Amino acid sequence: MAGYVGNVPVPQSTQSRQTFNLSAGQVTVNTIGYTNGFVDVWMNGSKILEGVDWNVGGGNGSDIVLASGAAAGDFLEVLIFTAVDLSTAVGGGRYKGERGTNGPAAAAGDIFRVHEQTLNTNVTIDATENALASGPVAVATGVTLTITTGGNLSIV
Repeated sequence: MAGYVGNVPVPQSTQSRQTFNLSAGQVTVNTIGYTNGFVDVWMNGSKILEGVDWNVGGGNGSDIVLASGAAAGDFLEVLIFTAVDLSTAVGGGRYKGERGTNGPAAAAGDIFRVHEQTLNTNVTIDATENALASGPVAVATGVTLTITTGGNLSIV
């Protein structure tokens, strides 16, 4: 992830872009597939609205069905986003409490912070940082944990 400052977040959301040249009267476009609500559709450079200008077609989660037929030379651009479920995302830890298991954002009643027991990626605690983990904590084979002079790690 070029230009990212810090550790690259895992999991990452991704996007796929498809462009289609449409024929006169064409209403259905078959994409690589998408999750409803995680797709943007543009026609001739202008965003068009789901439920107004286009609909999910065929019940298969891959067709875009235009409300009216295209003109010859129209182009459609489809931007598909992956859906990431932060409640089950691993690596960064989660919260548990009254709302069950949740992603990185806690709310009132989410009093337990849960995380993995094994470090699976190289980590450096810099001289200006304090780090805290609850144990036991293991470091996977081939993984390096570095605590620079001045940096602090406490395992409770």
